[in-house]
Amino acid sequence: MHTVSVLTLHVPVDRVAAVVAYYRAERVMEVSGAASAQLLVDDARPGSITCIAHWTDADGYARWQRDPRRDAFSAGIAAAAGGDITARAEELRVVHAC
Repeated sequence: MHTVSVLTLHVPVDRVAAVVAYYRAERVMEVSGAASAQLLVDDARPGSITCIAHWTDADGYARWQRDPRRDAFSAGIAAAAGGDITARAEELRVVHAC
């Protein structure tokens, strides 16, 4: 099966649009190498942004974690959030899918 990464960001409510715009402008998800990815905004939790990426295998996600572009992207996302950001990352192994 494949791997799913989940990155949950918490930013000031008035900075959500700037963070989303940064992801789009810099094509963060597109250059990651993920098979597919979605950027989600949780209207029930203002300031919460989640990026879910599907990887064909754990090695692909590991390559992305080592990619030097991630540091620049992280800095850009933090700047878009006005420096007020918390993040939580998870890596999940898919054991059943349809």
